[in-house]
Amino acid sequence: MGLYLLRVRQTMYANLVRSDWAIVDTMFQTYAAIDLQRMRLYGGKEARTHSNALVKMVNGKLPTLGKPWSSVKKVFMPYNVRQKHWVGLVLDLTSCEIFVYDSKIDLFRTHILVKAVQPLAKLITPLLEEAGYVGDFPLRKGEWPIHRVMDSAQQVGGGDCGMFVIKYCDFLSWNVDLGKISNEAMHLFRLKLTVDLLQGCYNI
Repeated sequence: MGLYLLRVRQTMYANLVRSDWAIVDTMFQTYAAIDLQRMRLYGGKEARTHSNALVKMVNGKLPTLGKPWSSVKKVFMPYNVRQKHWVGLVLDLTSCEIFVYDSKIDLFRTHILVKAVQPLAKLITPLLEEAGYVGDFPLRKGEWPIHRVMDSAQQVGGGDCGMFVIKYCDFLSWNVDLGKISNEAMHLFRLKLTVDLLQGCYNI
């Protein structure tokens, strides 16, 4: 719901909020995992290798208030690592690279984090091609490079990784310095999100 409210804000305040980004929810990773399992079973030889849901996400038909990826430069998404920790991914459609924003940098070594994201890095180009994606820049052939952002705002203790991912997406959509996200202010971010959810809209 927190990510949905970011899409609501983008729609309601189109003249104020940057429009060069799209954001998907947690279901993208779920469907991607199903697709990757199916591709391993069939060796990628089946006529359609990707689910309709993923294709619809690329074309902006899912989730609610989604945007076609061909109309944006970046896609934000939450990504769960080993079913224990949320990170934020930014797919840069201009450079065909993936950037990982991690609120607990000491939890996983970089090579472990990269390995966790690698399935998506291999999936993204064929998915875009199947969805008929046409962007301003040519697609990279093969696996997209993965870069870990080492100076992203950090949490203290556990339990806040999901909220950090929401704030990463929030601040990146405004092009605001992520250094303004502080662990001390996280309870205020949670309170604001609760109020926004109860009101059914996103206050700026």
